[in-house]
Amino acid sequence: MMDTERWPQLAAAFSAFRRPVVIIDLEATGGNPYADRITEIAFLRFDGNGVSSYRQLVNPQRNIPEFVSNLTGIDDEMVADAPPFADLSDDLLHRLRGTLLLAHNSKFDYTFLRHEFSRCRLSYAAPTLCTVQLSRQLYPQFFKHNLDSIIERHQIAVSSRHRAMNDVLALADYLELTAASHGILPFVEQGSALTLPKLPPVGLHPELAWQLNTLSDGDGALLWLDSDGLPLYADAHAKTFREAVELLHRNPALQRAASLRFLPAVGPLHALMLKAKLSAEHGFRPSENDVRPTDYFTVRFHPNEKGKLQAQIRPLSDGLYSDRPNGLFLHKKAAKRALDAWVREQQFCPAELNILPPDYDRNAPCPVAAVGRCQGQCGNIGEAARQRQRIETAARLLPVADWGKAHQIEICETDTLNGRRLSFHCAGGALQMPDGSWYFDRKLPAVFKEKFRAHRNDIAVSF
Repeated sequence: MMDTERWPQLAAAFSAFRRPVVIIDLEATGGNPYADRITEIAFLRFDGNGVSSYRQLVNPQRNIPEFVSNLTGIDDEMVADAPPFADLSDDLLHRLRGTLLLAHNSKFDYTFLRHEFSRCRLSYAAPTLCTVQLSRQLYPQFFKHNLDSIIERHQIAVSSRHRAMNDVLALADYLELTAASHGILPFVEQGSALTLPKLPPVGLHPELAWQLNTLSDGDGALLWLDSDGLPLYADAHAKTFREAVELLHRNPALQRAASLRFLPAVGPLHALMLKAKLSAEHGFRPSENDVRPTDYFTVRFHPNEKGKLQAQIRPLSDGLYSDRPNGLFLHKKAAKRALDAWVREQQFCPAELNILPPDYDRNAPCPVAAVGRCQGQCGNIGEAARQRQRIETAARLLPVADWGKAHQIEICETDTLNGRRLSFHCAGGALQMPDGSWYFDRKLPAVFKEKFRAHRNDIAVSF
């Protein structure tokens, strides 16, 4: 435990954030958080017990480029006997979980940390405060806000740059000077405004408050529960922690939640499948999340009193279905045009399908038969049975919005950090669940559209 006398103003300011604050710096083999790895971690942790420090070389399990070694002073020999991140992960998670993370260019440090934890299949997320942005707000008269410029401008003593703990101490000394010169209240106000996401609201149920700290900031599904264990809300998320905190601020009714159920996901399709799973387990209909009318339509075929299938354009709401949708459309007019074209292509009888215009005289001859494009046998019992079978087969060929000519596809999602890979069967704009049922969610069309745009190699088209 370090003496807080070196940073009294900073310690007082940090106490206003209502959670431990960590000033952190990482060194890495490069700047790519997917390909590069951490070589050194150092931080100061400010909490109710004072200030504690941590510094550790990390074996990146890959070579350190020469130009990086020249910059940081860390080479392959120095880290050869250091532990890999996986061996440090449990202890680090204990120290970092539930804190506010401060760093100079916090996106770099936070992303590297998240990715290293994800490789270990551990969930980590935290609110972050970038001290570059803080410096720009508190010292707008200056153009440069990199750490070298700050050290020179404020004449901060540093033994050597680009070693993690030296940079952490320099940053802490700078923040101490800033809090002293600007005042604790302006420092806290500006820091709070720049924190991403905002700190969770005060007064949350203790279990909920702690569970927020255990979320990841990647794909996942969340179910919010009240004190009786009854579901309040469910959703799939791309940045779970950030979106959950933002949701609490946007929807104060959720602040009465007592707990969460969180399932991490490989990707957005997996997250939506897990949302459906959580909702089904707790008897929560996904459509209860949103009272807005659906933006999507599909075609359903239902037998009339004579057992003949008739087409109906129906809204497609969020939820589980026993049968896959027959096409997916952005509005009712698009569904009507597609249905008419499909009937012509498949040479079905529009009268039997009950899709003739409302003003068409029902006693008049069938317009398709009248122009010689129908044999007029659809009233025949045998023909009706065959037509029903043909309809059920051809219904799969109704178009799906933004899928081009595809109707049924397999999509793979891969977590590039931990190697987990899953495949999903999708058809008619819906996602097939493990039990064979079909799930539609209003988020699915955008997910599919992005998959076709940016991840076409992960899609196999069946037909």
